[in-house]
Amino acid sequence: MKTLQFICTKGIVDKDNINVICMEGDVVKFIKVDEGDILVEGIVGWCNGKELNFTPKQFSKCFKGFGLTYII
Repeated sequence: MKTLQFICTKGIVDKDNINVICMEGDVVKFIKVDEGDILVEGIVGWCNGKELNFTPKQFSKCFKGFGLTYII
């Protein structure tokens, strides 16, 4: 199975607006969904090598599919 990858379309900071979590253009790979949280791992950019948790709302606003092709 191909790893699902997503690209950051909008930079993300922590809830205190102090630390950068992801920057526009960073790429993450999907790990799993756990009790409503989406777990990804950074593979390119600022978040490279870090595991990150997002709510579905955060994830849908800040990421889009990357490298996915569909045949209908």
